[in-house]
Amino acid sequence: MARPLTLADGQLGTTAATLLPGADAPQSGRVEVTLQNTGDSEETVVLTFQRSGGTARRLVQVKLQEDEQAIVSGVAMQPDDTLRGVTTTASVVDYTVNASVGRLMVDVLDASGT
Repeated sequence: MARPLTLADGQLGTTAATLLPGADAPQSGRVEVTLQNTGDSEETVVLTFQRSGGTARRLVQVKLQEDEQAIVSGVAMQPDDTLRGVTTTASVVDYTVNASVGRLMVDVLDASGT
């Protein structure tokens, strides 16, 4: 059975919630998270990573202006890990989680895509 291209998607809330459990990670063990601010003001987004049920550690914190996007790729996950996210205002930051390859990278794009 083929795995879907998008592993998870939705909108971030104001309390940290699971974006993807490690058990749902692709065979490569690496994922990419795309974050898009659809609101009309700055949003602070925090992604955390919890290794094997341990303490959640900050993976990245990014401030996204209106229409800005951030891409966090190459996040290595094992079956017992959890990727979590939270933002300033509920329901204005969309996210998608996809399979990825390569090393950990963070790209932030403005409203014009540059």
